[in-house]
Amino acid sequence: MSLLHLGDYIRRKREELKISQEAVAFELNMSQAAYSKIERNETKLKVEQVYTIANYFGLSVYELLPPSLASDITEENIFALAWQYLKIFFRKLFRS
Repeated sequence: MSLLHLGDYIRRKREELKISQEAVAFELNMSQAAYSKIERNETKLKVEQVYTIANYFGLSVYELLPPSLASDITEENIFALAWQYLKIFFRKLFRS
């Protein structure tokens, strides 16, 4: 079994949800070509981008991350996780 990276998981979830690369790229404020590099694991994601993608897909970060990465999130990080979701929530709230 080959090792899957974060980009592979994001691509799988995006395809399951039938969302285009263009739509996700727009949400991240980047070009489709730049987003494509994320899914091909040619560029690294910023933490905020991971939260934005998970939120856009209607998932928690735990559901988006590969199991090896999701298991690394511990209780001490729960406040950082909650803070990221609050920032995304308020950004969307005031964008409308």
